Amino acid sequence: MSDLTEECLRILNKGLFEITDPGPLHQPISSFSIRRDDKLRLILETEAPPNATAAAVNQPPGTVRMTTERALLRSVGGLEGEFFGIVPYSQYRQAKGATEQPLKELTQVHIAKTNNPSGAPAAYVIDWLENLPKSPYTWPAASEVVTRTITTRRIWLNDGISIAKDNDRFDTSWNTAKVTVDGVTFYVCALDGEGRPGARKPGCIVYDGTPDDEFRKKIRTGLSFAMGVYLVDLGTSHYDAEWNVVSTLARSAYSLRGHAFDIETLQLAPLGDRFLNELGAPQLTRAIQAFVTAFDVLDLANLHWAFWHACVATPHMAPAHFGATIEGLQSAYTKANPGKVREGWATPDEWKKLKVALSGIIADADVSIEAKHALQGNLHTFNGINQRQRLKNVMAALNLELGKDEDAAWRRRNMAAHGTPIPLGQEVAAIRDMKLLRGVFQRLLLRITGAADQYIDYTSPNYEYRLLCQAPPKIG
Repeated sequence: MSDLTEECLRILNKGLFEITDPGPLHQPISSFSIRRDDKLRLILETEAPPNATAAAVNQPPGTVRMTTERALLRSVGGLEGEFFGIVPYSQYRQAKGATEQPLKELTQVHIAKTNNPSGAPAAYVIDWLENLPKSPYTWPAASEVVTRTITTRRIWLNDGISIAKDNDRFDTSWNTAKVTVDGVTFYVCALDGEGRPGARKPGCIVYDGTPDDEFRKKIRTGLSFAMGVYLVDLGTSHYDAEWNVVSTLARSAYSLRGHAFDIETLQLAPLGDRFLNELGAPQLTRAIQAFVTAFDVLDLANLHWAFWHACVATPHMAPAHFGATIEGLQSAYTKANPGKVREGWATPDEWKKLKVALSGIIADADVSIEAKHALQGNLHTFNGINQRQRLKNVMAALNLELGKDEDAAWRRRNMAAHGTPIPLGQEVAAIRDMKLLRGVFQRLLLRITGAADQYIDYTSPNYEYRLLCQAPPKIG
């Protein structure tokens, strides 16, 4: 490894590859390059003769489908490559007088890969990230870069003497945390953006070993929740025991349409003993381990997706998004813990009898057939507990107080869901509602997973630390 940076695009652009199967691309291809655009999507640019042809099937506008087209590559050194999920979207020629110019084609690529089929077995894996902030956090460990310069002075050229000297320069940066989860040790590193064109807040997770994709996704999700940042997944590199590249993968990254970089960094719980934004290895390890353990039971993959989209929603719609996220978490909790929270006003046995009686009343009622069908169709909802009471029941089961302001924000979230505009003069209250609902999700998630004993109350001045059981105080 020459540098701690994403490998895939460098190898593809510098590895003397030939496209052996162009898939839907215009061919024959004489040269290509691949890059990321400002939205972190992978863009392939190919060059072919003016009379090049393509086997692509024209899809009617509006077609919804999975893109599975691919192109295959091979380098002079025996490396294999692949562009998967490719969608050509532009072809052009640069006119220069009467000379016929090559055809240039632009293609969006979902995934790019390289593989060394004769390489040694992988011993390490790195996930490459964007939006892993070095600041405002105070990191618990440092990484060190050693630059060695060899200086040789020759006295006379042919038969003189040479004086050689090695100079080592050490650059140390506090940007790392060492974590062990489920017996797997890894290092979270916030990297310097210098020398990485287009990088904003580059970072990586370096694994001592080669855990599978599913486990690493759980780690990224847990780290994202713990640090309060949406981590943009760029791809992965595998290395052998000598840190030679075995395989790489780069993907067109999703960054919440670019809004991921605008979200304020707000960790869910204190991660240090002394001050806000301190990262302590024990606290960070506890949080990530808790989220990884609960990942499947609580369906944290979908909750993570819903939570971060709520964070980038506008104030007039964010309460509806946070409400949906909270309801999703409640449903996952009650499903995983049957009997802990009442699911209906009547017990299942009571409801069976009551449902039969109500069906009879509807059948005998002096109303239209259409009305009877509608009432019978809605009968299954009659025993359902409304969402406000359901939230109270779940929080009571978890020994969490629902504050008066939280309760009011929960009731008003319905207004956002139904398109009610924010009344003039109540804009600040609407923004606080958004923060209160985010806090409700935060407290529920921390309590259910056991990720922390305290939360950070972002609705209060100075961001007070509070026990999970304590609600934010009422304002006014």
